[in-house]
Amino acid sequence: MITEIQIKNCASFDRTGVTVKDLKEINFIYGPNGSGKTTISNVIADWRKYPQCSVAWNNNIELKSFVYNRNFIDENFGRSKTQKGIFTLGKGEKDAKETIEARKSEIAQINTTIISDIATIEKHNADNELKEVRFTEDCWKIYSQLKDIFKPAFKGCSFKATFKERCKGEVHNSFELLDLVVLKEKAGRIYSGSTEPRSDIALINYQSLQETEANEIWVKRIIGKDDVDIAAIIKRLNNSDWVKQGRFFYSGNGDYCPFCQQKAPENFEQQLNEYFDETYLAQLKTLNDLGSTYSTQTGMIVYELETLLNSNNNMIDNVRLGELKRMLSIKMNANKDKINSKIKEPGSVIELETLNSEMELINELIQTAREKIAFHNETVKHLSRESAQLAGEVWRYIADEINPVYQRTLSDNSAYVKIIEGLEMSISGNEGRLKMLRNEIAKLEILGTNIVHTITEINILLGKFGFTSFKLAEATDEKGSYQVIRSTGERVERTLSEGEKTVITFLYFYHLVKGSVERDSINDDRIIVFDDPISSLDGHALFIVSHLIRSMIEEIRSKKSIIKQIIVLTHNVNFHKEVSYQIGKGLETFNDQTFWILRKEHDFSYIRQYERNPIRSSYELMWREVKENPDSITLDITLRRIIENYFKAFDPEGSGRGLGTTDELLNELDEEDKMTANSLLSWSNENSNGEKEDLYVTSDSERYLKVFRTIFEKTNHIEHYNLMMGIDAESEHL
Repeated sequence: MITEIQIKNCASFDRTGVTVKDLKEINFIYGPNGSGKTTISNVIADWRKYPQCSVAWNNNIELKSFVYNRNFIDENFGRSKTQKGIFTLGKGEKDAKETIEARKSEIAQINTTIISDIATIEKHNADNELKEVRFTEDCWKIYSQLKDIFKPAFKGCSFKATFKERCKGEVHNSFELLDLVVLKEKAGRIYSGSTEPRSDIALINYQSLQETEANEIWVKRIIGKDDVDIAAIIKRLNNSDWVKQGRFFYSGNGDYCPFCQQKAPENFEQQLNEYFDETYLAQLKTLNDLGSTYSTQTGMIVYELETLLNSNNNMIDNVRLGELKRMLSIKMNANKDKINSKIKEPGSVIELETLNSEMELINELIQTAREKIAFHNETVKHLSRESAQLAGEVWRYIADEINPVYQRTLSDNSAYVKIIEGLEMSISGNEGRLKMLRNEIAKLEILGTNIVHTITEINILLGKFGFTSFKLAEATDEKGSYQVIRSTGERVERTLSEGEKTVITFLYFYHLVKGSVERDSINDDRIIVFDDPISSLDGHALFIVSHLIRSMIEEIRSKKSIIKQIIVLTHNVNFHKEVSYQIGKGLETFNDQTFWILRKEHDFSYIRQYERNPIRSSYELMWREVKENPDSITLDITLRRIIENYFKAFDPEGSGRGLGTTDELLNELDEEDKMTANSLLSWSNENSNGEKEDLYVTSDSERYLKVFRTIFEKTNHIEHYNLMMGIDAESEHL
């Protein structure tokens, strides 16, 4: 059954088009000529010819469409002298027909079961897809957390679907499970971006510095000889350094003491020189030399540390190294100050602060860096192998993280597969049963089908239509076909009137939809479309056509017919009323019906659905047109027809006033309204010769509607106007 029709970009339908949706078993579409009815029927007949249109089917099961319209008439009674015979079941095969009906009923039940199973499969598929989406998102969360760290390991898996499948494929990963911190450290080394070997860093050799620090000169008091006469007084002063400094001033001061300015004893300078002998001078030189050596040694160490820090080598802890350098420099400067004071006063004793602890810590940092460099160089040497190893370890970590979710998904999927297999097995079994039943029906049909029965039925109906001058007969020159003949046997297909052609074509179609031109397809389910089937027919024929279509509607409602849906399109109000009339129910609306009105406005078609049958009479239809389409270009014609129909049928003697004379009514209006009213009352403006006076024409729809209401008001028929326009009496007074 068709559930929805969308038509656009063809004939009178624009790019937006129309959508006829929520169709039911029985559907009535009313529309004036040229509104687009035939386009709708053509799309249903073969929607593939209209790529921008679409037809939606219930459960996506497309049924065969039988469409009666002008194309059908032309194709069947326009070019050929004969028509294909229609196979139907003859009346004499009652047992076969009952068996076929029973098998068809079983087929319907099996089809219902298959549809239910398919719906269940679709539901489980949807549930499974939702679970798969959730699993995909769980996998993607892990990817989002790790992608920036382990990007090379995810090569080829940077999309949700591919990453999820890789996760599934890694569930049996046998690599060692490592902690994430360890994996990050390895990634930092392997994925650092450097594929070049790194230069080694030498440890700082500070052994000579240790030896300098341990020299005994620092704790030795450097003084002159004891056996010189002047030694006693120098010793008593306990300040040989002070005396030593005075020697330089004495040399340029004659024989006077540079400190007390007294006359010095004889040989005083000689005694001073003997006191500060070569041993003293040698020790003093050693002190100065060691001071210079210490400065050089510490300077070299500082230079090495600064060079290492400036290299920004990421293999070493530069922050810690900087801290140790600052601590080392403080001690070095303090020791240098002590050495300088010792050089100034050789007789003093100093103790240098050892640098061993800082130097040991610095070399430990350097040694750690050297190990990293060695590891890096080894990694670079075997980079491909190391990278593959890390990728395996990363996926092992991911597999462990996702495993609980994956196991749950795996369990759900296992249950899903079993359910689907069971349903598919059920469908397969039912389809096999359907094939057997259809084969059985086909055999029964072959035994009981013929085209003669259809000829008899069509000729009986021709008589009911009042057409007795011609009939249908089996063709003499084309087996299995029909021909139209007179009672004398003469062929008459080219001399049929339009009405006769319409009748016999309709009856041919009527029996075609109940049978088939092919013997093996007379029981295929189908939908039927009638597009204005009463064209060129009189009232009697209209009644018979309506009766036949109504009988098909009743067959649909019985749920035992191969006809599953009917769509009737018409422009004829009387036919619409007849065909939609239900015996015992009148025009009551049923749940299996839909009602539509198709119109054209500004050269484009549009459609509207109604809850109840909108077509009551042509008079009601005109009022509906005024209410629903007040801007129509034919509004003045519709208003004129309403006034003519109403006031011609109205008895003036029984109303008190009636329409009265035209002049009397027009005199109560202003000049412009008077001209508009004169146009609407044109039916009463005929002169004695039956000709109409010149009419005033305006395109102002608001003025037309205003004057239209005024005519009913001035003639005391405002209650009828309110009734037809759906205006409440109380709101009218407001």
